[in-house]
Amino acid sequence: MRVSGPLPPQPAAAPLRLAAAATADFTGDSPLARDPDLRVLVSDLARPYGVALDEDALRHGRGQSYGEMAEQLLAQLVPDGPDVDLLVLVYAAPDVRPGRAVAVHLAGVCPGRPLAFAVCDQGSAGTFSALRIADAYGRTGGARRALLIALEQSSLHHRPDRPARLPDRHTASALLFETGGSHRLAAHRERAAVTTAGLPAAFAALTADLPADTRLHLGPGLAHLPATATRRALPGTPFTGTWRTLATALPTPYPIALVDHDPDHGRLDLALLTPEAA
Repeated sequence: MRVSGPLPPQPAAAPLRLAAAATADFTGDSPLARDPDLRVLVSDLARPYGVALDEDALRHGRGQSYGEMAEQLLAQLVPDGPDVDLLVLVYAAPDVRPGRAVAVHLAGVCPGRPLAFAVCDQGSAGTFSALRIADAYGRTGGARRALLIALEQSSLHHRPDRPARLPDRHTASALLFETGGSHRLAAHRERAAVTTAGLPAAFAALTADLPADTRLHLGPGLAHLPATATRRALPGTPFTGTWRTLATALPTPYPIALVDHDPDHGRLDLALLTPEAA
């Protein structure tokens, strides 16, 4: 059925607020990385583009399983409920388990069997997109609890056709938002086509009018920026690093600005989280 025209009035909904953050590193490799179907799938995907396989990674079974990584964070943040309404997965490198939609799998094991989908192919900007998606669902009454999960692994089973930023570890980071949390997404700002040379000026413009007591959390893409920051993300964590800084920063009474630059996409993003009573 197709419906046109303006949306009906929506009831006022409380914005979602950050309630908890967690992160975990995973050593070793998943047994699933030795699944012979992985070679078949990667070969089929790479062949039309003339991209070579990484035979060493396939031969030694390197890589982690996103489903199992994310399940560990589910156990930390929502072990026995309450129910989650929305689950957003962020990743860049493909999973090692062929044929499994990770977001759908996680919806089946997460309390509440939430609406779940994935954001990919945006680089580190994907984590900021996930924040905006959760905030939009909360403001329209579509979710009272949202779980955002970013996953990255250090192994890639094909050789990219141009230099790519690979993580130096297998890492998962997650944020839990709910109506009774502490910090809401007060603003999101972005700049496109920001080069490394233009980064200092773009960063200064983006952060110029932040509240005076804001704590800056700078992502790995800003590692070489000579800026004063409360926290800097660990190097080698391009997609989870910014969220990772929150895991040891909460609770805090101060506004937090997450800022990161993706040099591959030229995106500079800022998300301002401000403390606000529920």
